[in-house]
Amino acid sequence: MVPILAVLVAAGAFIVANRTQAITPDGTRVTLAMALEEYRDHPTALRDDLGQIKSPVAPSKEVKGFTKPKAGVYTYRTDGADSIIYDGDKYERPFPKVTHARVLHAAGCVWELYFTPIKEHTDAHRQCSGQGEYLCLAHMQKVSFAGIEGDEAHKCNPAMVQVGGDAVKPGGREETICVAHGNRAAIKIKYIGDETVRVAGEDRQAHHVKIDSYVKGDGLDGDAVADVWFDKEDGLYLKVVRSADVNVDRGGGNKGTYRVEASYTLESRTPKV
Repeated sequence: MVPILAVLVAAGAFIVANRTQAITPDGTRVTLAMALEEYRDHPTALRDDLGQIKSPVAPSKEVKGFTKPKAGVYTYRTDGADSIIYDGDKYERPFPKVTHARVLHAAGCVWELYFTPIKEHTDAHRQCSGQGEYLCLAHMQKVSFAGIEGDEAHKCNPAMVQVGGDAVKPGGREETICVAHGNRAAIKIKYIGDETVRVAGEDRQAHHVKIDSYVKGDGLDGDAVADVWFDKEDGLYLKVVRSADVNVDRGGGNKGTYRVEASYTLESRTPKV
């Protein structure tokens, strides 16, 4: 039995808890059959409670899309892991090589995407694929590690402009604040450029965007960065390269780090339903 401090992070938000137990970092792989069962049990959006669209910018004439991606279960090649670092020791939990992600529709332009490489780690996004703008309304993450669970939903109000406003040409930037339980995360969007991503033998046109998140408070600091390629037609995530790192120091040796480093690459634009 070992003491452990776990830090569970969602776009800069965190839950800190102390626990004494054996560390068993193995995750439970989510199979296609499991993802399909979950989708069929609940094929519509899960977080309508997060509110309606409030965009800080007018739709851009330079953005031709978007329409919503088809609902269903998509397969992504996956590389990465999450980990806890405590008292100089690192406990890593590798992700499987394939993730089956669910796309769920809400009303209007709104839809949700759930990356769940293992049952103990979900990284989710509530999006709006609107005409002339592409928005993130909320970022949700649920993590359990060594018996400690965290469930955070960062609501962005106004919405996070991921493509639109000033973020439509290389170097263009947008910023916003997203909040969960009073925790504020500063989000900075940088538009990298128009690129192509090859999916199932087809070159798809994509918006390449870099997303930086920062949080700092009493005894904590953290940051997260993600490079994301959004399909120009519907905003579907074609590729994601993401890392997050949060350090907590509560004094008396009570400190540690939660870290996630993962990449997801879409294998097919045809979902299974």
